[in-house]
Amino acid sequence: MVQNLVAVFSLLIGLAGLTLSYMAHRQTVRQDEQESARRAADVREAREEEQEQEHSFHERATRELRERQRYQASLISVLVAVPRSCLHGGWAVPRVVLENCSSQPVRDVWVSYRGEVIGTVPLLGTGEEFFPLPLTQLAGERSGQLGEVTVDFTDVSGIRWRREGYGALRRAREEIGESGGGWEDPETPHIERVTSSPPMPAPARGPLPPEASAQRPGQLLRPVVILVSVVLVAGGVWWLLSH
Repeated sequence: MVQNLVAVFSLLIGLAGLTLSYMAHRQTVRQDEQESARRAADVREAREEEQEQEHSFHERATRELRERQRYQASLISVLVAVPRSCLHGGWAVPRVVLENCSSQPVRDVWVSYRGEVIGTVPLLGTGEEFFPLPLTQLAGERSGQLGEVTVDFTDVSGIRWRREGYGALRRAREEIGESGGGWEDPETPHIERVTSSPPMPAPARGPLPPEASAQRPGQLLRPVVILVSVVLVAGGVWWLLSH
């Protein structure tokens, strides 16, 4: 009788051990799945951050390049001078004063007033050029004349520019010939010295190193528990069947 009770008890203990081992295994599987999902999320976040840094670097590099490109164009200034006429005191002979303050020439200069070309210069070196405007009375309104003046030119880099009378710069969308072409949005002239070196690229980030999978203490004990449970179940079943 006592042996039968011991066999039943061993059988129950073995079944309980197998059940607990299975539950622990399922818990480990869920933890591993959560860990894998977390690592995948970390890798995805690291890649997104790397792409964002690379995009930001390219934006800075592009912005620095465009600033360097418009450096010479910013040194081409235009204004309207209104000297008195030497023939009649009540009239003035306004003229466009175009000045190249850079150390390099610009070419194919077109000076326009109210949309009509009033003068061209194949090559404008350092210095000034003058282009006469229509006569005007001194008492008349002359403040709008500068705003109706535009100057088109090509810098030493081959970029076509338009300098408006009030200072805005526009670069050509495509090569502009006598038939004209499109212009980009106005840009603020760059009057500060531009450095010639581009920004340093962001350090490249490699893939995240895989974390070492540390073995849990339960993983070492689980085979022993399963073995003991199987032995107890087998021993209990054998005892009950043989007696």
